[in-house]
Amino acid sequence: MHTFKLLLVEDDPLLGEALHEALNSKGFAVKLAKNGAEALACASDESFDLLLQDVKLPDVDGLDLLSDLLQLQPAVHALVMTGQATVEMAVRAMKLGAFDFITKPFSVDVLMLKLERLLEYRGLEKQLEALSEDSATTRTIITRAPAMRTILDTVAIVAASEVSLLLRGETGTGRKLLAETIHSMSPRKEKPCIRVNCAALPTQLTEAELFGVEKGALPGADRTKPGLLEKATGGTLFLEEIAELPLTIQAGLVKRLEEQATTRIGGTTAHPLDIRLICATRHDLKQLAEEGRFRRDLLYRINIVTLTLPPLRERREDIPLLIAHFIERFAPSPNQRIRLSPALLEALLLRPWPGNISELANLIEQLTLLYPGQRIREHQLPTLANTPLHLGTQFEKIQVGLPLRDAVATFEKRYILRVLESLGGQKMRAAEVLGISRKVLWEKLKRQEHDLPDQPPTDDVSDS
Repeated sequence: MHTFKLLLVEDDPLLGEALHEALNSKGFAVKLAKNGAEALACASDESFDLLLQDVKLPDVDGLDLLSDLLQLQPAVHALVMTGQATVEMAVRAMKLGAFDFITKPFSVDVLMLKLERLLEYRGLEKQLEALSEDSATTRTIITRAPAMRTILDTVAIVAASEVSLLLRGETGTGRKLLAETIHSMSPRKEKPCIRVNCAALPTQLTEAELFGVEKGALPGADRTKPGLLEKATGGTLFLEEIAELPLTIQAGLVKRLEEQATTRIGGTTAHPLDIRLICATRHDLKQLAEEGRFRRDLLYRINIVTLTLPPLRERREDIPLLIAHFIERFAPSPNQRIRLSPALLEALLLRPWPGNISELANLIEQLTLLYPGQRIREHQLPTLANTPLHLGTQFEKIQVGLPLRDAVATFEKRYILRVLESLGGQKMRAAEVLGISRKVLWEKLKRQEHDLPDQPPTDDVSDS
């Protein structure tokens, strides 16, 4: 079992020794520094996992020291201690990179809860780092979701065959990557995999793009141009959003698949057609066929095996893996990889993700550009903060069978703490978001045994 090394910075000799003894008894390897100079000397000599630092010290500015310590040891996870009058300073410390703060006086039990939560986050961060390293060596599909595992088991069976495949799923669920994976596992992997986005083809040029055109056969056709079907011969043709093909083009495609040959527009020569066909759609093609908007004979040809990719909201266990993959993918160098706060991670896990994996990838790319190498908190993302909370998942975490009053109280506690954390501990702002006064908020938190002063605040005092 790993023993965590903790650097304790506390100038009060009685409190310092008491914390040193208490934390040692809990299994931490504690090094006590009584001032800023000693802390810097310790951080220069050895590495630490955790930092527990008072922000009010006799010889240095506490925030300057915190900044210096985090520069010396960027992997350390910091928890700062503050008096009641310096909560604002503690919040500023969190913006510098501290994980959380605790107000004096506090009990050892409260401190241990804070440290345990920090260690949980540290473990998740290490897991994300490990996943990032793994993702750097593979381009395969990233998943641990049972539904996706079942799909991959099917892929392992059908990839080596010549059967046509239909990939169903919402936009952004990874249909393109799955098609490329199937091609890479097939005997055709040395030949091209030609991707055609049917929704992006100009209507008047679709036929020429797919089937090719002879010189002079159409206005502007100043040279002979092979179609994409010809170019895919020997390999795989991936028709994305096939439902967007006009019915006349669908008819031409069926004819060519039946004859296993394609003729260019304006031409007479039949070119042999040897392709593996993979199609993708977000629509119900059977319903479209019943409505006369999709050819039944084409449907019968393309859905020999149908694989339905679940949306990201139905495979939430994959979100941490995907985050790790995209963090590594979009960071130009390791020291520019972003880190996410627990509140932000929870927000990402609970988001409905209408754009699925593509939306998540775009978000991580934006964060990397805006905050390279930084730890990002939920309040830094106004687009996320304004997204309604996905309450269903929160309610699922509440034990079924509780009396209604207890269930409501449990949810209220979790929601209040999440709002507080998302706003960086700003209780006045949290009270505004919750629609209650700061006094009522203090009373609710006091009942929840939250770390607060003994006296309630007055509502005319700012606490940014």
